[in-house]
Amino acid sequence: MRSALFLCVALSISALAPLSRAAETVLRVSYDGRTAVFSAADLAAMHHITVKALDGHDRKVHEYTGIAAHDVLAQVGVPSGEKMRGPALRLIVIARAKDGYEVALSLAEFDEMFSDRQILLVDQEDGLPLPQKVGPLHLLLPGDKRTARWARMVNSLEVVQVGESRK
Repeated sequence: MRSALFLCVALSISALAPLSRAAETVLRVSYDGRTAVFSAADLAAMHHITVKALDGHDRKVHEYTGIAAHDVLAQVGVPSGEKMRGPALRLIVIARAKDGYEVALSLAEFDEMFSDRQILLVDQEDGLPLPQKVGPLHLLLPGDKRTARWARMVNSLEVVQVGESRK
């Protein structure tokens, strides 16, 4: 009887494991005291874009699929469009990865009024989920000549103001 009960509990827990992984936080985005958290399911439900780009590590062209980083930044109310002027031009986005790698970009680089390029948070490479050494998300900057700003294992985006106003 005990072994049957143990087996039922073990099966119940293992059946819930995929659900808990799908619901666990994959990305945290913060700006001005606001924070949004995204699970893998949240990100999968967002509009995805596919681009081809040269990977600087293996020197091969791959097909990457992901979401526009601007879409998750918008969830915390970052300035965009006509509001991207003055003090907003001193905002930077710090992308942080699980392995401690950090990349800083101007918020203006994410805005379609400043650039035709879309910075992506990709979750697939060549039609497959990212391997653990690259995922859960890979920050991709199509058009960069060097891929040093392409952060792997991204799990957070933080928007902060740099410098002081000289008024």
